[in-house]
Amino acid sequence: MQMAAVSSVDELSGLSSGAAQILSYHENMNKGGGVFAFQASSAATVNGCTIFAASGGKGRWVRQLSGALDVTMCGAWWDGSHDDAGALSHAFQVAAGLRVSLSLPGGIGKVCSSVAAARGVILRGQGTGTPGDTAPSATVVDGSCMKSGWVFDFQTPKGTTNIEAPKYYDMEILTTSAATPGGCIRWNSVAGGFTDNAASQFYMMHPHVERIYCNLQNRTQIGLECSKCFNGDFSLNNITNGKHGIALEGSDVMCIGCGGPNRIAYTGDSQIRLASHGTFGNMDRVVGNEVLYPGDTNARFDSFIYDNARSSVIDSNHIEGILSGVQSAIHVAGGFSHTIINNDIDVLVNSTSAAPHWLIADGPFVNFRATNNGCGGCVLGPALFTNRSPTYNGIVPQVITHGGNAANGDSGFPSGGGQ
Repeated sequence: MQMAAVSSVDELSGLSSGAAQILSYHENMNKGGGVFAFQASSAATVNGCTIFAASGGKGRWVRQLSGALDVTMCGAWWDGSHDDAGALSHAFQVAAGLRVSLSLPGGIGKVCSSVAAARGVILRGQGTGTPGDTAPSATVVDGSCMKSGWVFDFQTPKGTTNIEAPKYYDMEILTTSAATPGGCIRWNSVAGGFTDNAASQFYMMHPHVERIYCNLQNRTQIGLECSKCFNGDFSLNNITNGKHGIALEGSDVMCIGCGGPNRIAYTGDSQIRLASHGTFGNMDRVVGNEVLYPGDTNARFDSFIYDNARSSVIDSNHIEGILSGVQSAIHVAGGFSHTIINNDIDVLVNSTSAAPHWLIADGPFVNFRATNNGCGGCVLGPALFTNRSPTYNGIVPQVITHGGNAANGDSGFPSGGGQ
């Protein structure tokens, strides 16, 4: 078979036979090229990634793809200058249609609007970075030119069909410095609704994100937010600044840290947030994370971990910081069943005084367990239970179990009929 060598995909339209080696999607960029074969009888839809028109409009040039689809194969410049948001959104759609994963090259890709992800697509960069490292991250998705919104966003349509979530790995995401809502990655929206009928967004299944350095630029943004999500895991991520590091809104059987600890630092109030919506928000877990040093604005600071889920486990996290207005390390604001166990809580009002309450629990609860929580080198303030009813609903007893919490940690729990 005759093989032609051309400098860019623009030259394919002048050829109509054999095979072609494309050096680069855009001329002189050395990105997005590859081997193409001419198929004379094909009338496949041209997609600008893997299928291109031939000379005279007859036949198609088809990319010989043996692995992941790289975003530069769909026209992303990935030069830190051109806006690649449209090319990335299109690449997600093509990858979904081909049932292949999507890759990002090393270097910087600039996006000036939200990238619309696609169901079930796995997106991988070449590696992440961390605050303070003098070397740049291997792959950076730079959304600093965005006016608002989420760098990566995906919504389940209204209806009664589950959607397999897109998944993200190995990159840095930089958000806009504009003081507008948004963040790094969102699956579904709070406004999408929380019902099991066609009037609401339906379940986002298996959202996963690992080894993402989410570099938030102001206090209005959230690192990772998942609404009406089910059975996913957010692990080994590094999230700095922002309003919340991770927020689960009405999501069931989700885990923050099951695959390895997240590091969340310098955010606002609260760094991890769990919220129920109606009957949604069950069996969530926050396990083994580093929840560190929020920014101190000398204002009232509710908690490092805010838990309004219906049921949850908060286990083996390291929670550390000094804030003059801090009220608690963990605030459990409702629900049925909660377990707070084995956490290391080094939360101080100043350099010598512990937070007034290591735990605030509003209740009442069906079953609440708090055991073996400690503080390295400090004294835990007592727990605070704001509702001491002996029952959950006038019928079901409120059962509270506690023990082994360091220093004053076992003080403040209800006694008598509700214990």
